[in-house]
Amino acid sequence: MTPAQLFAAYAINLTDGADSQTFGAGPDIVAGGLGNDTINGGGGNDSLYGGAGDDNLIGGAGNDLLDGGTGNDVLTGSDGDDTYIVDNTGDIIIESSSAGTDSVQSSVTYTLAANVENLTLTGTSAINGTGNALNNVITGNSANNILSGGLGVDTMIGGTGDDTYVVDNSGDVIIENAAGGTDTVQSSIDYTLGTNVENLTMTGTSGWGTGNALNNVIIGNSAANNLTGNAGDDTLDGGAGADTMNGGAGNDTYVVDNTGDVITENANEGT
Repeated sequence: MTPAQLFAAYAINLTDGADSQTFGAGPDIVAGGLGNDTINGGGGNDSLYGGAGDDNLIGGAGNDLLDGGTGNDVLTGSDGDDTYIVDNTGDIIIESSSAGTDSVQSSVTYTLAANVENLTLTGTSAINGTGNALNNVITGNSANNILSGGLGVDTMIGGTGDDTYVVDNSGDVIIENAAGGTDTVQSSIDYTLGTNVENLTMTGTSGWGTGNALNNVIIGNSAANNLTGNAGDDTLDGGAGADTMNGGAGNDTYVVDNTGDVITENANEGT
């Protein structure tokens, strides 16, 4: 049976009033109505759907799916690997520490709540995703996303849009496919562009920025930057500091705005 057929056959449908129900240890499928419902799944791998209204869904133990629906919902997990569906900026997720590996699927711009590890952006809107202090996996959709991992060692996965990645940890990993848009890293640490990412902007006081084999645009900050283009026809702009820029192979362009800027080019490395 398809998920829709399973839901139609086995779901417990509540009324359109303000219902409050607590279920036992089995794997429950429960759908709320139009009211402001409180649904407690108890133990088991539950699927709880709030429907319309400002709902309070409590997964309990087990690997639960919590989907509040269209209102401003409070979704509370517990032990188990829980999945939360977010479609309203007013949705609130409550998770305990050491309570499984949990995931949010969000169709709106979203910042991960404490103790939730993973975030996937859904739909086709240009929305953004931000992590927390954990080691997050943040996945974009097909639009232009801004993905920021936060303090942990994060993995950020772009889609087909022109994505921006915010990097603040040397362990952060960016995964981009070829032909996945024109993508940019904003880095507050020394950084080397990974495969299939075109542009790099240095933020804060980071010093070193290095490109890849693509045609990169690398922009420095107010510090004395050391920028290297590598292969490709690169544009290097050191910013306000006294910068050292080396374009590498390719026909490179340098933006100079400080008498202390130094450009280094080897013979036969392009025009």
